Amino acid sequence: MTGLLVFVLPDGRSAEIGEPSARLICDRLWDQGIAAGAATAATRISDALHTHRAFRGDVAFSERELTPLIEAAEVHPPTWTFLLEGADLPALPEAERERLLEVCEELIETLRVDHDHTKVRTLIVAVERLRENLRAAG
Repeated sequence: MTGLLVFVLPDGRSAEIGEPSARLICDRLWDQGIAAGAATAATRISDALHTHRAFRGDVAFSERELTPLIEAAEVHPPTWTFLLEGADLPALPEAERERLLEVCEELIETLRVDHDHTKVRTLIVAVERLRENLRAAG
């Protein structure tokens, strides 16, 4: 059975992330190389994954680690949408909002192609809601 990690963002928002998703996010962070904050975020996740569940605390991230974390979380769409939920979307730079909109559109299209819509219906709704929130923020 896999455990959950609690990712805590600088503004206090949090999301529960399953260990397999956290591993994928960690790998994507390492792939970002020397990008500001990527290595420290990856180290935080890696340390949490290697700590016994009984002794594991929340994984808190700094402002510097937020951008690479969100980018890496795109590998697991529910994580990405949970991390952005409640965010001050109008405060995001326009270029970031546009990129997030592009990713939403690509993800919705990819998910709709899936033949088993019952498995992805909730995810499609979550991404569509995020897309509409991003559009409204622009």
